[in-house]
Amino acid sequence: MKNKDRIQILVALKHLGNVAKKVKHFPFILYAVPTTLRELIIECVRSCLKSYNDRAKDAQKNTVITEAQFVAMQEIGKFAFGIHYNEDQIDERQAIVTAVSAVQDGLVRIFQNDKELTNLDERITFVADDIFTFVKLTMLSGRMW
Repeated sequence: MKNKDRIQILVALKHLGNVAKKVKHFPFILYAVPTTLRELIIECVRSCLKSYNDRAKDAQKNTVITEAQFVAMQEIGKFAFGIHYNEDQIDERQAIVTAVSAVQDGLVRIFQNDKELTNLDERITFVADDIFTFVKLTMLSGRMW
């Protein structure tokens, strides 16, 4: 794939270990320019799978954690040492179906800046510095006494 087909978006993420619960914006590479919400979801899944597979390949190498990696892990409060325990291959088609279904079912909501994107086939225009936020709704259960 040519580099001109790639696009970088900003994704708002909350760090797990961040006590102040601040949301930070991180660059996220898509390897094709999506034109609809459905295509955005598909490209996000493909990008995540590529990253996952790259980490799995790197886990087979014996490497030392760099100072920058240590500081980054310390910031989020989770230390990982590159061990990849799952040797199963992920079915890209099924992952895409699951992600699209999660949005259709309302389990995941997607925002472009402050606007919620709900129609899977509505056209999306990308502007520099757009921030995308993916909110996974979690069902809490418990018992009231």
